[in-house]
Amino acid sequence: MEVRKVGIIAFAFGMLETILSNQRIAQITLQKVRELNASVYTQLDIAYILVPEIVDIQSIRNDEFGPPPTLRIARGAIQWAKRRKITELWIVAAEPHLWRALRDVQQAVREAEEYIEVRICEEIKQYPRGSWFCLNSAQKRTRSWWNWHKRELIFKFMPFFIYKRIAG
Repeated sequence: MEVRKVGIIAFAFGMLETILSNQRIAQITLQKVRELNASVYTQLDIAYILVPEIVDIQSIRNDEFGPPPTLRIARGAIQWAKRRKITELWIVAAEPHLWRALRDVQQAVREAEEYIEVRICEEIKQYPRGSWFCLNSAQKRTRSWWNWHKRELIFKFMPFFIYKRIAG
């Protein structure tokens, strides 16, 4: 019988651990950690919230330009999962970010030539799509639906080989 080893990748949405979106992401992550006895790979803004509660956590640092791109986080998470022999990876991300987080994690799994089952934490969907945006985010693009949407449209229709060059 194969032992299932579970990990969670939690993507921040905006900057600073104090904003509501990151508090929600951390809460959902904590709930899943308890439910699945999982390890966590995340960004610092989420890690700061989880550290008192979760011991088995790996965080990726921001660079001089701010948070790393989603694809870079996904690739780091897959390498982390590979080292830990994780076979099931759950994604926690703000609902507006979810499609890209899922796509990039699946791409990173293919690039690594690994078999890791990728799942979405459905608890994300208990919050209305527009409620993830926070005016007090230090990241302008996550302050409003409009700021986010105009950027996401570019990513949605951009050929993936170009996206990989700028985001990888």
